[in-house]
Amino acid sequence: MQAGRRRPADLLAQYRRDGFVAPSGLDQRLVNTLDRLALEAAEGYDAVLLSPVAPLGVNSVVAPTSQDRTVTTTRGSEVVSDPTNVLALECARRLLVASPAEVRLATVHQTLRAQSVANDDGAHSRHFRMLALADGGPGLPDDGFEVQAAVRHLQTYDRLFDACERELGVSFPRRRITVRVDARGPALEERLVHRLTATLPHVELNTEPLESRYYDGLRVGFGAESRAGRFVEIADLGRFDWVAQLTSDRRNRLVASGFGIQLVPLLF
Repeated sequence: MQAGRRRPADLLAQYRRDGFVAPSGLDQRLVNTLDRLALEAAEGYDAVLLSPVAPLGVNSVVAPTSQDRTVTTTRGSEVVSDPTNVLALECARRLLVASPAEVRLATVHQTLRAQSVANDDGAHSRHFRMLALADGGPGLPDDGFEVQAAVRHLQTYDRLFDACERELGVSFPRRRITVRVDARGPALEERLVHRLTATLPHVELNTEPLESRYYDGLRVGFGAESRAGRFVEIADLGRFDWVAQLTSDRRNRLVASGFGIQLVPLLF
């Protein structure tokens, strides 16, 4: 009904002013190269091509996230605003159907978010390219699942840094990991820091307290210094209880992360 009242001039006017529908500022050939490098770095993960839309509430039902940041459709769905939540659904589905010991998924997705855009550096936009990883499965003694999954994710992103440096001529100097845990997690912090120190000795390692309730006790950031000399935390990782909620099984864990691959050519 509303579409029937629109004129061709209305379409062009919206296309010119609306960041939701404007094309990306990146060349598509460069984006395809970034996608390839990202998925090659994610060795050992099943690569999943997600739908552009997901079930309505995929973010706000299982996570403390406002529905306002998503674009809702009229068909009981929403445009994907965070692929890690959708990967959590796929992890839960696979765990319930086949009962594997563990599920490891990766995707590269053009993500759309209905939120304010901080564009001081010209690198942020309404829709952007993201590499997302998700490990789901039953917990292990001594935080074994979380430690192993977090190390795998960070190794993936470190490999991606190296691949982009070789093929794209970008640079990721002064790489830094920041481990954040809440009051419940000093033992988890110690175990993870010990493994990361041994696995990624060339990366600076810091710890900070975790103060966000979005994460289930663990958040890890990974980044490097941009060409402007500013540290950019380009990857964000966390432990979440989403798969436990979706499967109604508190034993199940989820470690998920996102890497803003769009930022690679724009900032580095």
